[in-house]
Amino acid sequence: MTTEKWIIIFGAAIATFIPRIIPMLFFKNKEIPPSLTKWLSFIPVTIFSALVFSDLVFWENNLSFNPLVNLKIIPSLIVFFIAYKTKNIFISMIIGIVAIALMLLVF
Repeated sequence: MTTEKWIIIFGAAIATFIPRIIPMLFFKNKEIPPSLTKWLSFIPVTIFSALVFSDLVFWENNLSFNPLVNLKIIPSLIVFFIAYKTKNIFISMIIGIVAIALMLLVF
């Protein structure tokens, strides 16, 4: 490996380490306020929603809400319905994979 690659690896390690260690050092001997804990609990849901929604509405690098153009809309609606009714992530994933495969095969 070249020196440049080692510098990049080391820099990336530091860049991921610093945002994790600073809050731990700051809150080491402090009680985290309940309001902050509640606010932090929404972050994973928000990030997941943003990732899913952005993948859902873009088809071939274009924003598309039309289910006849964007083939991910109908399978996602099916998966949302199945997930809501069954509350089972495994069944929802299987149905989603089958639904998107069928949409891509048919169209």
